[in-house]
Amino acid sequence: MRYSILVLLVLLLSPCLQVGAQKPFTEGIVRYKVKLKSPDSKVYKGYYTFIFKGPHVKKELKLDNGFEDVVLIDCGTGKVYSLQNRNGKKFAIQLSMEEIVKRQDAFTGFTISDQESSRSEIAGFAVNKGKVSYRDGSAAEIFYSKDWYPLQAISYERFPGAKFLPMSYSYTDEHGITMDFEADKLTLEPVENAVFRIPPEYKMISYEEYKELSK
Repeated sequence: MRYSILVLLVLLLSPCLQVGAQKPFTEGIVRYKVKLKSPDSKVYKGYYTFIFKGPHVKKELKLDNGFEDVVLIDCGTGKVYSLQNRNGKKFAIQLSMEEIVKRQDAFTGFTISDQESSRSEIAGFAVNKGKVSYRDGSAAEIFYSKDWYPLQAISYERFPGAKFLPMSYSYTDEHGITMDFEADKLTLEPVENAVFRIPPEYKMISYEEYKELSK
């Protein structure tokens, strides 16, 4: 009898649990339309694309002025590379995973509270409007999906360990550059492993070597 009651409870509860369950965004693409405004009021537009597959994260920023920045993160091995093209010379610069995590310290422990909004979806997905509050007293507005969250905690610098997927947000960095992001594409699809490999034409160097070359 006790076994029958337990089975019945599981059958009754399971659909409720599935409806509200969050799912890790383990493989696919999230692309953001991005607008950057510099301290001298110059405006640049482009796309910032996040590609996810298990422990791998690729972040690719492309602006209309020709600027490109690509970061490859392998959370399985703890390796991070920045792909740079300097005057036709291509470098894969190894970065420190520890430093990347440390840079997120200021944003850890944030809280998020829902706000009223007439906007219900972005890129075809349901969103909530929220207010993100940080330990230093700063706050920011965000639209986010409660259905998904990034599998890797370091995926989004301003939202470490987020249990949601950012869909529209803005911030001003330490250089006074204001950045606006809004998702225009979110696809759950298989991603080739080759996407996360360093192209053969890139020379692998350490960050210290890169700083010497930049002098």
